Amino acid sequence: MRPLLHNRVGSKMVAKLRYAAIMSAFLAAAPSAASAETITAASDVGLPPFAFSGDDGKYRGIDMDIAAALSEQIGATIEIIDQPWSTTYPGLNAKKFDIVLSPATVSAERAKAMLFAEPYGDAIYGFLTKKAGSKIATIDDLRGKTIAVNKGNLFDRWLSQREAEYGWTINRFDKTSDAAAVAAGQADAAMMYVAAAGWMSKQNDALTPASFTINNGEVYAYSVRLADKELRERLDRGLECLKQNGKLAAIFKKWTSLDPLPGGAVVTVAAGYGVPGFPNYDEAPHALSCK
Repeated sequence: MRPLLHNRVGSKMVAKLRYAAIMSAFLAAAPSAASAETITAASDVGLPPFAFSGDDGKYRGIDMDIAAALSEQIGATIEIIDQPWSTTYPGLNAKKFDIVLSPATVSAERAKAMLFAEPYGDAIYGFLTKKAGSKIATIDDLRGKTIAVNKGNLFDRWLSQREAEYGWTINRFDKTSDAAAVAAGQADAAMMYVAAAGWMSKQNDALTPASFTINNGEVYAYSVRLADKELRERLDRGLECLKQNGKLAAIFKKWTSLDPLPGGAVVTVAAGYGVPGFPNYDEAPHALSCK
C-alpha cells in the first residue's frame, strides 16, 4: 500500500510543479500594468527638428526622441499622433489625446488654460543665413534685408511689428520653404528658433545659423489638461530625470549640432511642477526616482 500512496503524493507534487512552471512562464511573458499603459500625445509633425516624417514614414525629431526616453522614465508608452497646430488645443480639451507634445512657448494666457510641465527648451529666436553671405551679428545688420519666414507664425508677427523701423522686406512661405529661399538667394536670412536654424544647417552645408540671436527668457514646454494634475507630475519628474542624466542635452545636440544654453531650460531642473512664475505652477517639492 505504501507504494500506491507514494505514487499519489508524487503525482500531486508533479502537477503542482507543472502549474507553478506554467504560471511563472505566463507572468514572465505578460506585460506589467505599467508597461501596458499607453498615453496618447499629439505633435505637429512637419516642424523639424522637433517632429517630422523620415523617408521611411516614421516620425523623427527632438520631441520623438524625448517621448521615447520619457516612456522609459514614467513606465508607460507615449504614442504619437499627428495633429495640425491650429487644432491642437481644441483636440486636447476634447480628450482626443492626453499630451500636447510640441514646443509651445509658455505664456500667462496659455498657462491659465492648461497645465505646463517642466520646460524642456529655450525659445531663442535665430536667423539662418548663407555661409558665404553677409554676416549678421546685430539687428542693425538686418536693415534693408529680405527676410524669409513661415507664414503667420510668431516670427512673422515679430518681423511685421518692426518692419517700418528697420526697413526689411518679409518673404512669407509655408513650412520649411523659408530655408530654401535663403539657399536659393531669394532671401538674405530666415527667422526661426535657434534649434531649427541648427537643424537646417545640418541639412545644407551652405547654410549656417547667424551669431545674432534674441533671447527674451522665454521657454517652451509640453502641456496637459487642467484636470490631469497627476499626468503633469509624471511628465515633470521624467523630464527632470532626463536633464539630470544628460539625455535631454544629448538629444538637443543630436538634432541641432548646437550646445544647449548654459543655465537654460535644456539643462536646468525647475523647482516644483510646471513653469515657475506662471499660472498653475505648483511649488511642491518632490523626490525623483530615475531609471
